[in-house]
Amino acid sequence: MMKRHLHRGHSTIMRTARALVWVCGSALIVMSFVITVEALMRKFLSHSFGGVDEITAYVFAVTTTFAFPFAILHRANIRIDIVRNLFGARFRIALDWLAWASFTLVFALITYRACLLALQSYQEGARSITPLRSYLAIPQGLWALGLLVSVIASLSLAVRVVGLFRAGHRDAALALLSPSDEVAQELSHIAVSQDDAPDASPAGDTQ
Repeated sequence: MMKRHLHRGHSTIMRTARALVWVCGSALIVMSFVITVEALMRKFLSHSFGGVDEITAYVFAVTTTFAFPFAILHRANIRIDIVRNLFGARFRIALDWLAWASFTLVFALITYRACLLALQSYQEGARSITPLRSYLAIPQGLWALGLLVSVIASLSLAVRVVGLFRAGHRDAALALLSPSDEVAQELSHIAVSQDDAPDASPAGDTQ
């Protein structure tokens, strides 16, 4: 029963991370159109919406943290593993756990400070010193929410690794914490595309 709940919880976090990525992508696409229209209006109409740069900064900050959980769960974050690859398997496993623990600890500290900042802005009714006079608690709260989900995703990943270890799937568990091999991923995509491609050889060539 416990394994079922843990698996269901991890699946929920995976779906949440995927949904957040779609939200991030949609927001960035919308902002790109707004910025384009803003630039054209300034060029040809000498008119501006006003505050687009400020809103863009908020959107970029929020979407960055919203994309972190997906990157964590799919090992899409960049890791420099030149030194790691020089050691044996056991030492590489220790380094992977150290990297996970360091990453989670740093993000937990940043999340704690971000939540305090958003709470303080909300309590004081802080506004930006710009013509928009935006309530800072809104972008700061969303920013802190993205960081919080990132920490939860990282902890969920560790729970998933322990569960796979206990189930006897050692290689699958270790793969969740090890850095992804970008070259292998690209080669696998090429192999899949070649397998899916129709046979282009003419029928007359077969004997």
